[in-house]
Amino acid sequence: MNKKITSLNDNKIPSYVSIYNQIYSDIVDGVYKNGSQLPSEPVLAEKYGVSRNTLRQALTILNEDHLIAKQQGKGTFITYDPGRGVPASRIVNPVIECARREITEIKISYNYGPPTEIAQHRLGIRVSEIVMASNNVYYSGGRPIGHSFVQIPVRYVNELDVDLNNEDEAYALVNRRIFELASSAELSFKVVPAEDNVTAFLQVENETPIIYIEEILYGSQKEGIARCKFYFLPEDYDINFRL
Repeated sequence: MNKKITSLNDNKIPSYVSIYNQIYSDIVDGVYKNGSQLPSEPVLAEKYGVSRNTLRQALTILNEDHLIAKQQGKGTFITYDPGRGVPASRIVNPVIECARREITEIKISYNYGPPTEIAQHRLGIRVSEIVMASNNVYYSGGRPIGHSFVQIPVRYVNELDVDLNNEDEAYALVNRRIFELASSAELSFKVVPAEDNVTAFLQVENETPIIYIEEILYGSQKEGIARCKFYFLPEDYDINFRL
């Protein structure tokens, strides 16, 4: 009640709003199908009766809203998917489930050792426990778009009867099975500057803004079964959870 509120509204609607609304409606109504290529700027400008500058402003907002995506040298494509979004009832690996394009390759490397202090705290485990730690890099079209670091107490690896000498079973454990085992999860989201522990995996410069999610997975007795740290490039992801 003590806050001062100042209105800067001059009652002028930007010229690109109308064209944005028209293209948005056409996308939602299926005039432009998900995955299809949007017509060129000259064609769109003529169709909607606007200047190319006004059209570009509308396309910029549509891109920010993740309804379209520009692919260098190829054109602009529709990315609107009404079914996209992870139901709150599902616990998932967001690097896979929320990618705007299909993950075509995952490279994993893992080892064993004592838990870090923060892993002890987050998972509620003893310093004497052994933890499996896995670095995973996610590729789409040959380009890395996401990275995860997953820590799992070995007793849960044993509980799932995973043969870690089998590459397929190790892959399934850190990307699918540990999420299926979880009864609940706690997530935190941040936008952070990329640092040395991430830049090599994502092949980006230091300080590049990236999305960071920490997800703690809990078992049926509320015990911590995994700590997952996810790093991914904002332009390649839609983080949508349906509540």
